[in-house]
Amino acid sequence: MKKISSKPTVYLIDGSNFSMRFWEKAGGESRDELERGFMQWLADAAKTEALRASCFRVVFDGPFRPSGARGASITVYYSDSEPADEMLVERGYYMQNEGIRAIIVTSDNGLRERAAAEGVKTMNCETFQRLADAELRKGIR
Repeated sequence: MKKISSKPTVYLIDGSNFSMRFWEKAGGESRDELERGFMQWLADAAKTEALRASCFRVVFDGPFRPSGARGASITVYYSDSEPADEMLVERGYYMQNEGIRAIIVTSDNGLRERAAAEGVKTMNCETFQRLADAELRKGIR
């Protein structure tokens, strides 16, 4: 995939997987700091021209905690005692059946396989970040 689609899409993001995967290298000292860094990056990415028509549903594992910056198109959920994977697959399946363009964003291979078995599209975190970062760089020019 060379660029992110500008078609309105609901991105169902495995927030814990995504934030731990990338922002750990940025020097985050705690899970909360990593999640806040991720949410700030996502808020910036959501404002780019290619992603402006889309919305983002971020699901974090565990109980509620402050997650930092959000935008009008970003909603955050916490799985509490339920696995975040269940929430993501369930929402993806529902949206697909309602004719809503939805993509689960995770690098968890087990989750991606479960979503594929339900016919739900997925994208790994690395690809989404690379494509969104390219859109962010366009805004800097």
